[in-house]
Amino acid sequence: MYELSRVRLYSIGPAGARYADTVLDLRGVGAPVPEPAPAQADFFEEEPTGPPLRPAPAGVLFLENGGGKSVLLKLIFSVMLPGHRNTLGGASSGVLRKFLLADDCGHVALEWQHTRTGETVVVGKVSEWRGRQVSNDPRKFAEAWYSFRPGPGMSLDSLPVAESTALRRPEAGDGTSGARGRRRTMKGFRDVLTETGRAYPNLDVVWEEVHERWIEHLGRLGLDPELFRYQREMNADEGEAAGLFAVKNDADFTDLLLRAVTDPRDTDGLADLVHGFADKLGRRAELTAERDFTAGSVELLQRVTEAAGEREAARSVHTAAEQRARGLTRRLDARAERERGLAAELAEGVARGAEAV
Repeated sequence: MYELSRVRLYSIGPAGARYADTVLDLRGVGAPVPEPAPAQADFFEEEPTGPPLRPAPAGVLFLENGGGKSVLLKLIFSVMLPGHRNTLGGASSGVLRKFLLADDCGHVALEWQHTRTGETVVVGKVSEWRGRQVSNDPRKFAEAWYSFRPGPGMSLDSLPVAESTALRRPEAGDGTSGARGRRRTMKGFRDVLTETGRAYPNLDVVWEEVHERWIEHLGRLGLDPELFRYQREMNADEGEAAGLFAVKNDADFTDLLLRAVTDPRDTDGLADLVHGFADKLGRRAELTAERDFTAGSVELLQRVTEAAGEREAARSVHTAAEQRARGLTRRLDARAERERGLAAELAEGVARGAEAV
């Protein structure tokens, strides 16, 4: 099981609650981890002494209205629950796009610490507008997610979010980072991240751009997104958790239990199948009448087809007889012509004989 250790927000947030480069540090104030794993210090860091401490078990964030509390929650949940439909508080699907300016390449990085071993893993999200132009078209809003295990080569402090990143460890709680220089684009950040991962295999760098594949990767890391779905529902009204368990009857409790133990993606297909059968059962009388009408029509059409076949056969016989009759007529005409010629010759012979007599 992991606990949130640090949060880093870089170049993201609405105009009234921008996070230029902010680090929320919750480290080193909890109980010691029971089974600390071996750890190697990063560049310019002192070797760790003694067992690491767990992060703060609780914390309070004091901000005036409009200071960015809800924005912070929305950004954190956008890493653990990707997709606009998982936006905290039932906000519109485009609320996360409003947190990014045209020239921004926004980052939200979360560092998690294992409760038993003290090992850490960083999961983050990077987003930007394609073409450096704000648009109402969600297809122009690019998002990607990444993870790595901090160690020699890269940590949360040395994320390559800018072209010049100082490899230094900030003082705990000062909220500063080592990012200096011009912001990197998403492509530039991905290239540096993957190159660093190849140079330091211990970082175990992963880059994903598909929601489903990122959710599966979180599950493999031990960060179950289902737990964060309940956290999102409990924070829908800024901390009102009682509404999640406010069941009025046994049907509501059954729905809550089914949502807890089943993956909605696995039941979508079954729901569609049941819905299809329910629709067909609702139209059973109509479909039965249509079937009977079709069966009767097929019988009558079969008779019509047979009659049409007989008609075509008779028409073929009639056509053949007509052709033979026309041929006979032509032959009789030719024979009559010859016979008339012979008759004329005989008539002349008779006339000559009569004259001779």
